Amino acid sequence: MVLLPVKGQNQILYDQYNDVSFYNPAVSNVTDDYHHYTQVWSHIAFAPKDFRTHYKMEPYEDVDVGARYQGRINHHIFSASYHYDGYSFFHQHTVNFSYGYEFVIKEKHRLAVGGRVQINFCDIMPSKLSMQTEWLKSFQMTPDIDLGIEYRLRGLHLGLSVMNLAGSSAANYTALIIYERRMYANVSYDFYLDKQKNVMLSPHLLFYYGQHSVNAELGLDLNFWKYAHIGYSFRIQELRHIATIGMEYKGFTLDIASDSAPRTYKQRLQIMLGYKF
Repeated sequence: MVLLPVKGQNQILYDQYNDVSFYNPAVSNVTDDYHHYTQVWSHIAFAPKDFRTHYKMEPYEDVDVGARYQGRINHHIFSASYHYDGYSFFHQHTVNFSYGYEFVIKEKHRLAVGGRVQINFCDIMPSKLSMQTEWLKSFQMTPDIDLGIEYRLRGLHLGLSVMNLAGSSAANYTALIIYERRMYANVSYDFYLDKQKNVMLSPHLLFYYGQHSVNAELGLDLNFWKYAHIGYSFRIQELRHIATIGMEYKGFTLDIASDSAPRTYKQRLQIMLGYKF
């Protein structure tokens, strides 16, 4: 029997574009204004009423929750996070820790390098697979490594990273779940639209390449007085539309994102809560 592999999670979360720290360990959301940032998030998926009739099956479970801490001590940046991803025949728990260092050159140029160790605990449920599974272990543990680098000059951001450097997989005799090795490149620029620097427009381009996939994303993010932002992104290969809105008040942050694509049957709503201190 030929078993088609399922790619491991490690997807881009549908939040505001400039939070590339999810897939580049050299990037940090902690600035000089504060030293710590905590976040929790979850998403809700909506399946159409005729899904069962059209696909001849029940909608599979799609649960996604997580929590993360980021910190900075001088030029040292670090983070730790937990992520749970539920799927039709497996549940995945991911724990990761990252460390990076930012070099300041002539007070204007900033170059950061970072690495991240992640461990995926994958609980496979053979009863939900339509095949013989005597050979399959129900629990798999797969460690992996991410590396990244980022350069900043005023409003310019350039980043390059590699996720799942080992390209590990969870299976005994076949690659049932593959944690695909991916390379990400991002570029963006922050333009101030007024002299007081209260309104900022940030266009971005994100490109990523995997062993079995190539994709690009274009987007805009508009920030008002650093207290609120709205954004839109379009993921080319998936024809996916992503709309975002966010607010910040006295260190508390709220971000909401909605995404949909004609090639998939579900629309997702993601909510992120955070606190900076």
